[in-house]
Amino acid sequence: MKTRREAKVPPEKLLCILAREFRGTSDEQQRMAIAGEYAKAVNRLIRGKKREEIPPLEDQLPDEWMPDAFFTHWSLRPPTQRTATPNSAKK
Repeated sequence: MKTRREAKVPPEKLLCILAREFRGTSDEQQRMAIAGEYAKAVNRLIRGKKREEIPPLEDQLPDEWMPDAFFTHWSLRPPTQRTATPNSAKK
């Protein structure tokens, strides 16, 4: 799924790309894979300390698919029910 071009994309832009891909599919396996890549991009964004404001809503996945690090970093309460476990979807 991840191309060499995407590996060079800044994490804030990659969130936008992945959120768009996520919205463009209803296949659960694809969504799991995208959520895993999204979690990695969130971690890169946090580690890089390039952005203190929360990503815009259109660059986010639905709450139940967001990685735990997203909620922790921006001091948000995670949803009680999770559709997927994107943090465990590591490839």
